Amino acid sequence: MKRAVTIIDIANHAGVSFKTVSRVLNGAPTVAEELRARVEKAMRDLDYKPNRAARLLRGGKAHALGLIVGSQTQAIAQSPEPDRRMPSYAADVILGLLQACHAAEYHLVIENISPGGTPEAQAMLGRFLDLVKLDGVILVPPLCDTPWVLDLLDSRGIACARINPGLDLDRALCLVIDNKSAGRDVGEAILSHGHRRVGFIDGPRSHVALGERRAGFLDAVRRVADVTVEVRQGNFLFTSGFEKGRELLSLSERPTAIFAANDEMAAGVLAAAVDCGIEVPRQLSLVGFGGLAISEHSWPRLATVSQPTIDIARIAGEQLIAREGGAAADWNRVVTMPYELATRQSLAPAPD
Repeated sequence: MKRAVTIIDIANHAGVSFKTVSRVLNGAPTVAEELRARVEKAMRDLDYKPNRAARLLRGGKAHALGLIVGSQTQAIAQSPEPDRRMPSYAADVILGLLQACHAAEYHLVIENISPGGTPEAQAMLGRFLDLVKLDGVILVPPLCDTPWVLDLLDSRGIACARINPGLDLDRALCLVIDNKSAGRDVGEAILSHGHRRVGFIDGPRSHVALGERRAGFLDAVRRVADVTVEVRQGNFLFTSGFEKGRELLSLSERPTAIFAANDEMAAGVLAAAVDCGIEVPRQLSLVGFGGLAISEHSWPRLATVSQPTIDIARIAGEQLIAREGGAAADWNRVVTMPYELATRQSLAPAPD
């Protein structure tokens, strides 16, 4: 049987001390680049496979990131109900993080907890952080704006990246889009097509950044005197888009355009329109938000605000992987990502 390569073998091959090899393996930032390159080349030459479990026992990097999501629908519970599943937005976040992790030979660990600050939820997150060693954590709404979650991560000294938060943007690495501007763009696009009876399906209030999206949209449409706006409360899931869409389309003076605060609800409105015999876009224009796959796979294709969720998640993962400690002030910053209003087939001039 072939003898396993040791750090002594690597040190001899690279012409460095075994302590230098150990520092390279543990990701120490104090190693000179020339020495690091020699050690890494020796590792490749000798086909060295590091024992990451042993490195963890010695206090090295975990080579793992954690994605913690908070589902209001108890998504992991066993139930035939259609809403007991993760929103499709989460799939894009996971894909972006996997891209970052795969390139760096990291692992991604996913946990679901209740966003409510109950003792059970706090204990569950504490147990998770005790059992799984992580180099950083990614949070998406609503947990990215949940104070007790941020406080717990701070108390454990775990670096955090927050995707699309709406509060305390000076805390951790925050990757955002300009939700207010994006909402305003949707309102102006609907008005420019001559629509004056407008519906809006809101999302959960726990999604704080959504408040800016709502404010921008309503600010735009309410600037025009003869516009009427009907608002309904949804929960970001397809079924709520279907239900609230039917309510709006059953009004005696039904809207000629509806803005749903995310693409899943917009797809639900589209299904409700079909069910009611209303043609999109000839009789009803429809706009979603997010740029999710469902907006491209529906027919007609849904107009939407396309935000680069996969890229945002990948950048969050890459930043956490590259982080080498340092002061919190150096980590706490806001990165504003671009968005695009994709005006597709579901947005058309208002009917006569």
